[in-house]
Amino acid sequence: MLKDIKKLSSDDKYAIAGRIADLRVKEGYKSKDMAQYMGICANTYSDIECANVKLSLDNLYKLCQVFNVSADYIIFGETEDAYVAEVRALFKKQRPSVVKKIVEGLKVMFG
Repeated sequence: MLKDIKKLSSDDKYAIAGRIADLRVKEGYKSKDMAQYMGICANTYSDIECANVKLSLDNLYKLCQVFNVSADYIIFGETEDAYVAEVRALFKKQRPSVVKKIVEGLKVMFG
């Protein structure tokens, strides 16, 4: 059975827009440069960063390419690195013999 799907809230939209803006600033790009790269007008790009328009799949794909991040990061703020760090933290708390058993179990599960 499928689980209930959460509706995208205003807070979610602003969080996504904020991550996009943060990535742009971190990379040192100007809004107009991003708009030109993406093939959209500067006002539309600004609306994306202000959460005033829906982010199309095409634009999401372009953003992922230019910032070299996953769609998971832009949409949910999560990265594979965060999961790896979490697993490392969990393993660090375990005795080596326990970690060995977990790894052996995972090998059986995922072959």
